[in-house]
Amino acid sequence: MVEGSRRKRIPRSRIPLGRTLTLSLLGLTLVLSTIAVLSVGDLLSTRQRYENGLARSYQLEAVSARLLALGVLEEAALGRSDRGGGRARRRARLSFGGLVAQAEALAGRDRQSARLVRARVVSQRRTRRLAGAAGTPAARARLAASLRSARRNNNALTARQEERRTEARARTRDQTRNSLVVAGVAGGLALLGAMVLIGALLSAIRRPLDDLVGATRRFASGRLDERVDPSGPEEIRDLGGAFNRMAEDLGLAQRRIEEERERLAVTVESLGDALVVVEDDGVVSAVNPRAESVVPELRAGGRARYGEDGALPPVEEALAGEVMRELRGRTLSITAARLGSGGGVVWTIRDVSERARLERVKSDFVATTSHELRSPLTSIKGFVELLAGSESLGERERDFVQVILRSTDRLVELVDDLLDVARLESGQMEVHPRLFDLGGVVREVARLMEPQLAERRQRLELDLPTDLARALADPGHARQIVTNLLSNANRYTGEGGTIVVSVMDEGSELALVVEDNGSGMSSDELERVFERFVRREDGEGGTGLGLSIVRALVDLQRGTVGVHSEPGRGSRFTVRLPAEAPGAIRRPEPRAAIKGRRVLVVDDEPESAEIIAGHLRAFGAHTVTAHSGEEALERLRTGQFDALTLDVIMPERNGFDVLRALRADPALRRTPVVVVSVFSGNEALFGEWRLAKPVEAEPLADALGAAVLAGRTRLLVVGRSDVRPELEPGLLRLGLDHEWVTSGAAAARACAERRFEVALVDAGMRDPRGVLDRVDLRGRRLGRAVLLFSTGDEAPETTGLGETVSLPEAAGAVLEALSERVS
Repeated sequence: MVEGSRRKRIPRSRIPLGRTLTLSLLGLTLVLSTIAVLSVGDLLSTRQRYENGLARSYQLEAVSARLLALGVLEEAALGRSDRGGGRARRRARLSFGGLVAQAEALAGRDRQSARLVRARVVSQRRTRRLAGAAGTPAARARLAASLRSARRNNNALTARQEERRTEARARTRDQTRNSLVVAGVAGGLALLGAMVLIGALLSAIRRPLDDLVGATRRFASGRLDERVDPSGPEEIRDLGGAFNRMAEDLGLAQRRIEEERERLAVTVESLGDALVVVEDDGVVSAVNPRAESVVPELRAGGRARYGEDGALPPVEEALAGEVMRELRGRTLSITAARLGSGGGVVWTIRDVSERARLERVKSDFVATTSHELRSPLTSIKGFVELLAGSESLGERERDFVQVILRSTDRLVELVDDLLDVARLESGQMEVHPRLFDLGGVVREVARLMEPQLAERRQRLELDLPTDLARALADPGHARQIVTNLLSNANRYTGEGGTIVVSVMDEGSELALVVEDNGSGMSSDELERVFERFVRREDGEGGTGLGLSIVRALVDLQRGTVGVHSEPGRGSRFTVRLPAEAPGAIRRPEPRAAIKGRRVLVVDDEPESAEIIAGHLRAFGAHTVTAHSGEEALERLRTGQFDALTLDVIMPERNGFDVLRALRADPALRRTPVVVVSVFSGNEALFGEWRLAKPVEAEPLADALGAAVLAGRTRLLVVGRSDVRPELEPGLLRLGLDHEWVTSGAAAARACAERRFEVALVDAGMRDPRGVLDRVDLRGRRLGRAVLLFSTGDEAPETTGLGETVSLPEAAGAVLEALSERVS
């Protein structure tokens, strides 16, 4: 509200303040300049008059002296009677007259000098008159008196000039002083006028400024309705108007902010997620109503607790991504974000117990379905393969067996695709990278694909150099990638077409290229080629899942996949997978390591056990079967076995019980184990070699051989997430199966749930000493092997923790620690 009634209105100036001040200064400058000019002119005029007077005075004095001299000459000429005397008198008389005229002119307004000049003229005339009658003594006496009088007049005239000069000096001094006084007084009056003018201007400015300052202070104190009455000079009025507009805008902005704040408060209060704001000092500054039910221990004003004993995970973990926590029987999804540069963290806590329950139900469904579908398929496939190798079958029966085998493979492929999609969606797809021969995998898949290729009279060309580096990936998934790409090429290449499969070494990667001269794809089809359930009309069969699974598996193994295709000219798929480092030490093929080994095959289904045993016998292993957990443990304690395969889902004592008993027995805990089951995604199986049913001979032999060669290596890595890309490739290249955690609490939890032989700890973590205290190795080795590795940028407090190895040397140090014999 405008408070005009409380303010004294100031007449509005029509002249802007700047122009007013300019005109005032110009006027003041003009007045002072005029005064200065007049004063200087008066001083110069006075000086000139003084000098002129002095000049006339001196000239008149000189003329007086000449008059005296002429008078003497004329007096001398008067005493001569000859002709020359007459001429001299005439000349003297003429000269005297001219000097008298000059003297009168020089006397000017000085009456006394003029009177003395006239008196001199009179004296000279009298002298001439007396000189003509100077015959008598009396006349001569009068003449002498007249001459003396003339001289006195001359002397008086000369003296008068001295007086004139003295008077001129005094007069000039007085006039100069008066001029200076006048100039000073005029200048003072001009300055006084200027001060009065400036004071008036300041007064005209100050009042509206005071009003504006007062209004600004009231506005700053919270009175957003404060306004001013614009008055004074134009600039001040503009400033007042700008203040009013600013006040209007700020008031409007304030109202909008309040409205948005209310909307935000309502939104936050109505959120289904808990929001908690924690300051840097750990004090909870704000919570929403949902937080009271989800995390009642976090109250405004209280202190937040982090880690294993608190409701919140470590800040670094939550800032890096979603963290799942189990709290009072609830499953919570927790994320965090920094509150700008002001500090503090806002936590979003979502109760995902129902989602977790559904995920468990889904996982159970997948496991159950897998078991129910894959167990009979395993039996069918295994016995058909064994039957196909029998020499007692006739040609017709062999054809029947091949038809059954192809149909079984097709059914297994369909079930595998569906289960792979389910695992990918639920995040249960496992990847176990190790070094293997990618060319060998391509050859195996090519042999399996020969019947399909022959049916369509297609030619398969393989370009597989013999000196290829080994791939660093999951061999099973790589085989699946090659199979899906080759099947896709077979399906969309016409009869008599050509398919080329090549593998190229590209340094740190291997490039797998599958190229065909089939129908190709348009640009629209290329955009959707990796989507699920996308099938082309010109294809034969297929679920539309193969290429989507290829992309997912490649992504999981840190590879890339691309495609180039043109309608009518075929397609080219390129998959790039990590490869071993150049110059890496070659190790023997894993499958060769099981030759002559004694292996216990544990499976509650005799058919499955016999199939697994038959696959292993084909690679030279000696096998014994057990069909329950109790029987397996009894055989392990009474016999000597180099390794075993283990099914998880068994009645009474299942595979998990067997594993726990095996690892708790000092005499048996060194035994390598390969889990062969449809249920292989449980965390309790971490660190074990795993294969999913139905299992094929080569992958089984490779997994069991790798387990025997590795000696059941189990490594726990505790490190920062940003160090992982630098360290993990080295671990994988050495075949070191490991688990990566990012905090001491997670390390303690992992050690409590699983058994590890070696721990590799990042010295650059926030509290490395605390991490070391929480690492509890309970693996089958008797020694305690905890290694610290350094990136070179650790804080000073990490010193004194013991010897550390550099990050590039960490993987080798782990391998060395694992190879040491414990006394």
